[in-house]
Amino acid sequence: MLLIKNAKLTQKDGEKICDILIKDGKITKIQKDIKGIDCKTIDAKNKYLLPGIVDLNVNLKDSSFTLENIQRLQEKAKRSGVSSLIVRPDFKPKVENRTVLELLNEKLKDFDLDIRFAVDAIKDNELLNDIAIMLDYNNSATIAAKSFINSNLLRRILQYSLMKNKPLSITCDNPDLNDNGVMHEGKVSSKLGLFGRSAVSEISEVAKVAYMAEYYGAKTIFSSLSTAKSVELIYHLKSDGTPLYSEVSILHLIFDDTACDDFNTFAKIDPPLREQGEKENLLKMVIDDKVDIITSLHSAVSLSKKDVAFNDAEYGADVLDNYLSLSYTYLVKSGHITMHKLMQLLSYNPAKILGLNDIGEVKEGFRANLMLFDPKQMISIDDKNSLLHNQRLFGRVTDTIYNGRLLK
Repeated sequence: MLLIKNAKLTQKDGEKICDILIKDGKITKIQKDIKGIDCKTIDAKNKYLLPGIVDLNVNLKDSSFTLENIQRLQEKAKRSGVSSLIVRPDFKPKVENRTVLELLNEKLKDFDLDIRFAVDAIKDNELLNDIAIMLDYNNSATIAAKSFINSNLLRRILQYSLMKNKPLSITCDNPDLNDNGVMHEGKVSSKLGLFGRSAVSEISEVAKVAYMAEYYGAKTIFSSLSTAKSVELIYHLKSDGTPLYSEVSILHLIFDDTACDDFNTFAKIDPPLREQGEKENLLKMVIDDKVDIITSLHSAVSLSKKDVAFNDAEYGADVLDNYLSLSYTYLVKSGHITMHKLMQLLSYNPAKILGLNDIGEVKEGFRANLMLFDPKQMISIDDKNSLLHNQRLFGRVTDTIYNGRLLK
């Protein structure tokens, strides 16, 4: 058993101070003052007790599939209160057969957190994967695909998604409209003499997929959107009850393409950071309740793959360690949204969309996937090899709890 005293809980109508009793991995009691319990006790005075974050869009370091990289990912997640992660299948070597899946699932049982690998809908040879078999032998919660594929393949993927009752997480981009661009197409790319990637390459693909998903009724998560028009389109289409969901990254709500000035490869991410006006419009989508999920978009890249010419640098940013502090600083501390709404975007909504109905909320009977967050602590990032260099962030995760167990 574990007793947490004097914790601050976030609710739609405000905040309250409560004690929380955890037993057999679940929250068994939430009340003002729990007494007479002989067990390990944590005094959480002045700290938030929050549900563990559910991040649907992370990648392994250097897109390399190794157990060491999975372990690295887990350690970073612990430091930011992330208890559930979906790893996108953008790594090598690909997991494409049942034997590898079974071995992977056995290894994952030894990990401290809930780490799942999205099933890649397409094989390396651009043929449809054995989605049904992969889902049967995988604890995955999603199917992953890119939008720019044969439309008949996309149709079949949507139908599999509906048949298996697994959401499709889709990345929308049309490379034919990008001329090998490496950052947002705009004034900054022109100044730097770099080929740009236009916003229409995303918006056009979102429109195509959204209408197809609406027609087939498949639950679809539009992964890491970077334009407000994409979010607006999805918001209006789902108003009739179609299960379409918009995901944006915290990075696209904080940074714009000026971060790429001086050929800063640490700001080279996918999708690219857009111009300031687009960033502000995207933030307004969050404030207006038109965005469903926020992700870290974590994708760590070795220095050797970043310390090269901008055109040659790999996409990705290492942000998972400071994910909640970033989100709190720029969304809550700045006054844009409440802490309760932030946790809906980071925990409650993604959990419910995945059908994980016993996590994502601090509630009696729910699994005790939790964290303690001290909003008064500060983090100063002094790392020239990071997109977050010179950031001063508010708040720090002090404890992570998974299935009722306090993690080290």
